[in-house]
Amino acid sequence: MDVTNYEALEYYITTISATKYAERRNYIGESTRLSEFITRGVISLPRVKELILKNNSEQSAYKLLNELAWREYWQQTWRVRGDEIFSSFRTIGSKLEGIPTSILNASTGIAAIDAGLSDLYDTGYIHNHMRLWLAGVICNIAQCNWRVGADWMISHLIDGDYASNHLSWQWCAGAYTGKQYLPQQDNINTFSKSVQHNTFLDASYEAISVMPIPNALAELTEPAYTLAKQAKLPSSINTVSIHDLVDSDLQLYSPWTLDPNWKSASNLPKVLVLGEPFFDGHFSQNVLDSILKFSTWVPDIKILKANSGDLKRLNGTIYRKDHPVINDWPGVVSQPELLFPNITQKFYPSFSSFWKQAQK
Repeated sequence: MDVTNYEALEYYITTISATKYAERRNYIGESTRLSEFITRGVISLPRVKELILKNNSEQSAYKLLNELAWREYWQQTWRVRGDEIFSSFRTIGSKLEGIPTSILNASTGIAAIDAGLSDLYDTGYIHNHMRLWLAGVICNIAQCNWRVGADWMISHLIDGDYASNHLSWQWCAGAYTGKQYLPQQDNINTFSKSVQHNTFLDASYEAISVMPIPNALAELTEPAYTLAKQAKLPSSINTVSIHDLVDSDLQLYSPWTLDPNWKSASNLPKVLVLGEPFFDGHFSQNVLDSILKFSTWVPDIKILKANSGDLKRLNGTIYRKDHPVINDWPGVVSQPELLFPNITQKFYPSFSSFWKQAQK
């Protein structure tokens, strides 16, 4: 998908067939690929919905709009529960600390999964169904701690959203609802259009649920060595010093709030703040490159390498958009655009309870 500016993005969304999406969404290779734009805050969920409905009816777009609602559900859970999303909501049995080395090397022996892992490392993107298979393998077949897996995956994802990613991993591990997600070879064959047998997942769900850890997953790599390699800013990018900004009024942008239309008429300096995690191995080069790509959609934006604590030194009036990652940033906050602005802001233990309330 070659989208190089906001106008092209909006046009692309109007061309999406919601009917085709509903029919094909679970197949590897079939995706709207909107998640990267949404994660980076380039476009809001309400605007995506509005554009989808230009050429699709509410009825035909039901499944696609439902998926947008899932994203808002995860975000609301994050806003209400805060950092609790990084710990299990439900008690589950003790797990191993680490990730199978074969996952890190894309050598599990399951062809579709290994191809997906290679895509993840090469491009920073994999299909949502592949993410479920991987989480199921790591958490419920290899019996590893879901948090280690979630941190590993988000370090590579160009569309990595903490709420969607970490809460989905909890859900797969059984730490969210109490029910685990199990991958199975026939299911993988169907939705990856592959034909493979005699793998450790080539069994019934009943057999998979009680199987010992397969040899292919037995060797683990410790958590400290599972994240992405350190990312670097290209030498062509000049950063600004916080010393030059201390007395200025500013519009601050984060990697999750890169909306090119936010206060676009303002003459205030526009500054993208990149904290230490983007350079210490918490995120891959693909992730950083994605952020920098979308920063170019904001005219005249400057790059500041700083952590949230450094921003306390700023004396001018600061403006920023809302996002849970940057709750500790100073400034006048523009509230998020929501699909369901009137829904009660509380924790809903299931999506169905959230969806029911949203439909009122």
